[in-house]
Amino acid sequence: MPYTNIDATVTDAQRSAVLDAIATIETNLAFLVNLTAQERQALPKMGSATQSFVSKALEIATNNPQFVPPYVDVTAMRKDYELAVRLQGIEMQLASLHEKVADTNLAAGSEAYVTGLALYNSLKAASKMNVPGAKALVAELGERFVKTAGIPAEPEPVLA
Repeated sequence: MPYTNIDATVTDAQRSAVLDAIATIETNLAFLVNLTAQERQALPKMGSATQSFVSKALEIATNNPQFVPPYVDVTAMRKDYELAVRLQGIEMQLASLHEKVADTNLAAGSEAYVTGLALYNSLKAASKMNVPGAKALVAELGERFVKTAGIPAEPEPVLA
């Protein structure tokens, strides 16, 4: 099992500050778009090799305007290129932050779940020993593992 030992809290003030910061980011990037999966797949991608190509094409178009067809808007191309380059850095930072938040959320949730399972197993042992009140608590927590119509029951995890 991977090492996890999350011992942290997020206060209401911290949560509010983070959500406000995200709102500020969304306000500053209000032009962002949401593409469908099909649109995302259909669009040609500008990776590092393609970025070099586009940069070179811009340089050639700027230095050799006689070769630029009238239907090509070099100013718009430059604007799109510069936006893409600037967004790459932002995307990398956000991706890194997203990964850390997702991993910490997973680890904290896992720790809470494992602790809950330990409690459940303890209650099951108490129920087997006929400790008063334990059977009702086992039944209440055991609802998590009961099969519902058409959906197989999740097996009860065994803690090592």
